[in-house]
Amino acid sequence: MDEKLMHRRLRRTAVIIVLISLLLILLEGIAMISLQKNLNETIKQRITGEAEEYQGMIMDQIYANLQSLNTLASFIRRGDLDDQEYFARRIDEANKSNDFISMMFIGCDGLNILSTLGQPIQVGFNRDKVGEEVSQLIDRNMNGEMGVSQMYLSKVVDATVFVYGVPVYDEDGNMLGSLLASDNIDVFFDMLNGSNVLNGAGVLHLVNQDGQFLIRSPQMIVQKEINSIFDGPYWSGEDEKQKARTALQNQQSFFSSFQYDGDTYQFLLEPVGVNGWYLFCLNTPQSLSGDIYSMVRIMQIVFFIVLLMFVLLMIYGYRSLRRHNRELRRLAYHDQLTGSDNMVRFKQKLQARLERSEGLSVIAFNIRRFKFINELFGKEQADLLLQYIATVFAQHVREGEFFCRDAADSFYVCLSDTDNGRVLEWIQSFMDEIGYTTERYNSNYRVVLYCGVEVCQDGSCLDEQMLTHALFALENAKGTHSDNIVFYDSQLQEKQQLENRIESRMHAALKNGEFRMFLQPKVHLEDGKLSGAEALVRWVSDSGQTFYPDQFIPLFERNGFCIQLDIYMVELACRQIRSWIDHGIQPVPISVNQSRTLFFTLDYLEKLTGLLSRYQVDAGMITLEVLEGIALENVDQLNLRIEQLHQLGFRVSMDDFGSGYSSLNTLARLNIDELKLDRAFLMEISGGSGERTRLIMEQIIQMVQHLGISTVVEGVETEENDRMIRDMGCDFGQGYYYSRPIPADEFSKRFMQQ
Repeated sequence: MDEKLMHRRLRRTAVIIVLISLLLILLEGIAMISLQKNLNETIKQRITGEAEEYQGMIMDQIYANLQSLNTLASFIRRGDLDDQEYFARRIDEANKSNDFISMMFIGCDGLNILSTLGQPIQVGFNRDKVGEEVSQLIDRNMNGEMGVSQMYLSKVVDATVFVYGVPVYDEDGNMLGSLLASDNIDVFFDMLNGSNVLNGAGVLHLVNQDGQFLIRSPQMIVQKEINSIFDGPYWSGEDEKQKARTALQNQQSFFSSFQYDGDTYQFLLEPVGVNGWYLFCLNTPQSLSGDIYSMVRIMQIVFFIVLLMFVLLMIYGYRSLRRHNRELRRLAYHDQLTGSDNMVRFKQKLQARLERSEGLSVIAFNIRRFKFINELFGKEQADLLLQYIATVFAQHVREGEFFCRDAADSFYVCLSDTDNGRVLEWIQSFMDEIGYTTERYNSNYRVVLYCGVEVCQDGSCLDEQMLTHALFALENAKGTHSDNIVFYDSQLQEKQQLENRIESRMHAALKNGEFRMFLQPKVHLEDGKLSGAEALVRWVSDSGQTFYPDQFIPLFERNGFCIQLDIYMVELACRQIRSWIDHGIQPVPISVNQSRTLFFTLDYLEKLTGLLSRYQVDAGMITLEVLEGIALENVDQLNLRIEQLHQLGFRVSMDDFGSGYSSLNTLARLNIDELKLDRAFLMEISGGSGERTRLIMEQIIQMVQHLGISTVVEGVETEENDRMIRDMGCDFGQGYYYSRPIPADEFSKRFMQQ
C-alpha cells in the first residue's frame, strides 16, 4: 500500500462512516419488519393456542354427552320394547335425570318414542315429522355411527337446538334402533363468553361452514347486526374472502387481520372438528403481546444509542489512523530486524515493475546452515549477520532496484539487469563481500550463500511465478559446501515438471509396489566378511523407468511423503529378513534410513513394533539410520527416542557424519550404536586435502570407538581406500569397491550362503 493510496483511504473513511450509518438505519428498518413478522407469528401462535383450548373444551362436552347417551343405550334390551308404556316411562325418566331438552327412540320395527321436558310422552309418532337434520342423524345411527346433527330451530321447544344420536343394539348385537337427545346451543354460550377468553381481551364466536353465526358473543368488536362473518368489515377484499371460504370448505385454519375504528385486530378461523363448525377468534396485538411491543420500543432506543456510539468510535478511529498511519505502514511493509522491505512490500514493487513491462531479474538468497550459526555463535551474533547482509544489499543495489528479507535467512533481490553474465558478476561481487566475516565477528567461519535466479527478459512474467522459479532454483543450489548460484532454465523447468509428475504418482506407486529395495553390502574390515547391508530405495515404474533417490527423496522430504516411504522400506527389510529365515539362510542386519519427520512421529514406535510382530523378526536385525542434522536440533529429545528404540531392541546409526557442521561435543552426548562417516572424507583425501583430513578422520574413528560406538566409512571405491580405513582401525566399510547397490534378490544370490 503506497502513501497516496493510504491518504485516499483515509479521506474515504468519513464517507464510509456515513454510508455505514445509513446501512445501519436500513438494517434497523429490516429488523423492525422482522420483529413485526415475529410479533404477528407470536400473536397467531397465542390465538391458535387459545382457540385449540376452547375447541378441546367443546369437543370434550360433545364427547361426554355422546358417552352418556351411549351408556343409556347399552342398558336397552330387546325385551324392553315389548312393553311400550314401560319403555316410554324409562326414556322419560332418563331424560329428566340428564341435562337434555328431549330424548327420542326411533326403533327399527316402527316403535317411536319422544320425551320432552314439561310435555307428555309421545309414543308411535310419525318419524317423518322430526325434520331433515334429525332424519340424517338417524340414518347415520342405523348405519352404526354415532354423531351430532346440524343446528336447527325446533318447533317443539321453540329454540335453536342440535341433537346427539347413537345406535342401539340388543344383547346379540342386532340393531334395535336409534337413541337421540337434543340440547340447546346455549350449552356452549357460557363456555365461549367467560371473562378470561383470550386473556380477557378477546372475543370468541361460533360459526358454521358457510360463515354464519351460530353463537355470537355479546362482547363483539363489530357492533352492527350481521348474520355472517362475510357481511362484516373483516376482509381487505374479495380475494381474501374467497381464500377464507375455501379454507372453511376444506376445514383449514385461516389467520388474518383487519382495521376497525382506528385499531388493528387479528382474527383466526379454527375448525372445531364437528359439523363444519368454526371458532371465530378476534383480538388486538396490544392485548396479546403488549410486552413484545414494549420490547420493540426499547430495542429501537438501544439501537439508536449503539448507532451513535458507533459513529463516535468511527470518528475516533479515523483520527487515530491518521496519527499512526506512518507507524502502521512501517510495521506492514518493513522487516523489524534489518529495517529493509518485507515480502509484502517486495511483491508490490515487483508487480509494479512487471506491469510496466520492464525486464528484470529476481534472486533468492539463503545462508548455508543458518540454524547452526545461530546455535554456534548465538542469536545476537546471527542477528548482526542478517543486519550486515541487509547493509551490503543496500550498498549494492542501484536506483530502481530493491531487496527484502522474508524470514530467518531468506532474502530476495530485484535487479534491472537481464543479462546472465552481468547478473552473475553482481551476485559474485556480493558473495565476495559477504564471504569472510573474520574482522566483524572475530571468527574464521566463512559464510556460504546459496542463491537461485529467475530472469524475465521483457516483463511478461508473473510476480508469483518469478518468485516460485527463483525458489526452485535456490533449492537446487543447496547441498554444496561453497557458494552456489543456480539460474532457472529449461533443465530446471524439466526437473520441476518431473517433480510434478512424481508428486502426482507417488501414492499410486507405493500402493502398486513400484518402490523397490536395493541392498548395498557392509563389510567387516577385520576379516572382509559380510556383516550387514544398507537398504536403498529405487522407484521402478510400471513402464520400466527407474527413478533414483536424488530425483524424489528431497521432494518427499518437503511434502511429507517420506513418512510413508520410510516405514514401507522398514517393512521391506523385515520381509527380506523373514524370507532369509524361511529359506534357512542366516540373515544379516539391514540398515534403513529414517527421516526426521518420521523419527519423531507420535505413532512411530507403534508402527515399528507392528512390523516386527507381523513378520516375526528380531529388532536387533534392523538398524535405523538418522542424519546428523537431527542431533543439532534437540539432543535430549533425540536421546529419549533412541532410548525408546533401544528398549525395543533396535540399533540406531548416525548417517553422513561430516557432511554438515558436526559437533563432537554433541556426538559425545548421543547414545547411538553406530557412526557412518560421510564419503566426503575420502573424497577430500583423494582430492589433495591429504594428511590433515586423514588425521581428522583417524582421530574421529578412535574417539568414537572409545565411546563404544562402531564406525562405518561410506564411499569406499578403491583398494587404496579400503587399505587406508583398515589402517585407521575402522570397523566396517561400504562402497562401490565392495559392491554397488543391487536388487534384494540378486543380493541374496550373490552374498547370502544357502
